[in-house]
Amino acid sequence: MPSRHRVLDLLASRRAEGSGPGDRSDPYRLALAIEGGGSRATYSSGMVLGLERLGLARCFDAVYGASAGALAGSWLVGGQAEACCAGWWEPGLMERVTRPRRGLRGRPVVDVEYLVETVGRDVVPVDWQAILSAEVPLHPVATDVDTGEAFDLHGTMTDVDSLRLALRASANVPLLAGLPIEIHGRRLVDAAVAEPLPFHTALDQGATHVLMLRTRRADQEAIDATRLEKALVGRLGQAKVPGLVHVLGNRLENRRADDEWLARASALDADDPGDGPFLLEVRPPEGADTINPLETDPDRLRRGVETGCDTLRALVEPYVPSPGEQKLSS
Repeated sequence: MPSRHRVLDLLASRRAEGSGPGDRSDPYRLALAIEGGGSRATYSSGMVLGLERLGLARCFDAVYGASAGALAGSWLVGGQAEACCAGWWEPGLMERVTRPRRGLRGRPVVDVEYLVETVGRDVVPVDWQAILSAEVPLHPVATDVDTGEAFDLHGTMTDVDSLRLALRASANVPLLAGLPIEIHGRRLVDAAVAEPLPFHTALDQGATHVLMLRTRRADQEAIDATRLEKALVGRLGQAKVPGLVHVLGNRLENRRADDEWLARASALDADDPGDGPFLLEVRPPEGADTINPLETDPDRLRRGVETGCDTLRALVEPYVPSPGEQKLSS
C-alpha cells in the first residue's frame, strides 16, 4: 500500500472543507463500494463503522453495496452504523438468521426476510426513513436471474417498504435464502453472483474515485462457485435461470480479474501519473480470522467488526484527523 493515494487525498480535502453531495469545490465523483459475504461482512461493517466515527460519510457522493454490504452501506448513509453493527453480536440473533438445519425442511438457511423486516423493527431498530432520505444516495446491487447482470436497485426505492425489499433482494443468496425476489419485473438474487465487488456499477455511473471495502484478506484466493451451486443451477437449467448459468461459468475468472485490478490500482502512489479512475481497496489484515459466511458465534463476529474498524482507521486516520475516540457498543 502506498504512503498516499489519490482516494485518501480526496477524502482528506473534502473532510477539511466540510463539503457534502451537491456542494463540492472539486469536479470528482467519489463512491464507496462495500463487499458482502454473509457473516464475513463483519469486516466491511466494521470498516463502515470506522468511516462513521471519522465523520466521513458526507465525503462520498454515493454508496454501492453488495448483499450484506448493502445493509452496512444503509447504516452509514442513515447515520446508524454504531448501533446497527452491534447487532452482529446480539445474543442469539445470528443463530436465528442463519440455521443450516432449516434447509433439511425446505426452508431458507439464511432468513434475510427475518433479518431485514423483524430484526430491523424489533431487535436492532433501524430508522428506514433516514436511509431513504439520506443526503448520500444508497445503491444496493443485485443479480438479474434472467440476464446474469448486476442491477442497481436505487431507482426502485420510492418508500420504506421498497427500500427494505431492495436490501432483501441484494442479500437474497441463491438457494440458501429462497426463491428470487421480483422487483419491477426482474427476478433478483444476491449481488455476489454477478458483482460481489460493486465498484463496476460505480464506475459505470461516473465514479472517478472509489474506496472499496473488502471482506477477504489479501492472502485469500478468489473462490469459484461450489459444486453444489453449479449442480443446483444446472438442474434448474438454461430455460429457467439463463443468467445464473452463464455467470457461474465465468465466476472464478471474473473474481480473479477484479482482485488483480484492485491490487494494481491500490498500489499507485498519489504522485504517480494517470488520469484515473482511481481505486483503493481496504482488506482485513493477514492473520485476521477466516470468517465463514454462515458464522454465528457472537465473539468471533464482534472481533470481525473490531478488526474491520481498526483496519480502516489505521489506513485513513493519518490523513483525516479523528473527531474523538469511541468504544464499541456493548
